[in-house]
Amino acid sequence: MNHFVCLFSLLVGCSDYDIKTVDETVNGGDDPESSVESSGDGDSNEPQDTGNPEVPNEEPPEDDCAEAEVAFDIEELSILQDAVSYSVAGWSQDAIVLNFDSSSLTPDQTWRVSAVEILVLISEAHFPNFTDGQDIHIQVFDSDHPNLAMPWTMSKSIVRSEHSWSSYTLPNDAWYAGTYGEFQQKGTWVRFDTRATVPSSGMTSSTFIVGVMWEPPGMVKVGYSNFNQDCELNWSNYGSGWVLNSENPVFFGCSWPMMRVEVEVVTPGDCD
Repeated sequence: MNHFVCLFSLLVGCSDYDIKTVDETVNGGDDPESSVESSGDGDSNEPQDTGNPEVPNEEPPEDDCAEAEVAFDIEELSILQDAVSYSVAGWSQDAIVLNFDSSSLTPDQTWRVSAVEILVLISEAHFPNFTDGQDIHIQVFDSDHPNLAMPWTMSKSIVRSEHSWSSYTLPNDAWYAGTYGEFQQKGTWVRFDTRATVPSSGMTSSTFIVGVMWEPPGMVKVGYSNFNQDCELNWSNYGSGWVLNSENPVFFGCSWPMMRVEVEVVTPGDCD
């Protein structure tokens, strides 16, 4: 995925669906929307509103070199399949497992997730009446298991006028949006600058987790990929705690949130 020290590899696992960079965030309504762009194992933990109690809003000193790159882009693996929210599906959390190769880092270098982008969708029919100010959340876990690390959590309120919206058409087999016939969607990539939450001292687990979280009523919809992704890399909370979808017999395929993840490597001193 890149030329320098930040080499990322995707591990697997998430909910059911296919996908594509990162803009700004938007809240969706109660109704589902569906298709392709037109142009268990864990203990039952309640979702956390606050992230790890580390130093917030900490950017590298100006005399340090911070280099960021896209470590994961769902659109490189899959295509948009559906529009899902807590209000229509009952999921409270959904996340994927990623890997960062830190073997080339020098002892004085640190790395961290620096940004997360998610695709927020609102059906065209409900777009004019969408209630601005509804929240959507992202989470970053410095661990390969969501119950073994306190997540860094960020929230954004979706206000339509603050974003540029594109038209999307969901496929006929969109499971949730299709139930309501909401195949025509308006979407925008919402960007979370996680440098305000994940400390510049860096992350330590080469295998980590990034995902989305809803709190009731959870009406902001997120785009989901086609049902062809690795369930071993997908953790979901369907209401009774985290479950690794490869161990969930109820689901026969996995979709991942339409999400992009950036990672930055910080090196003391100026960039060459």
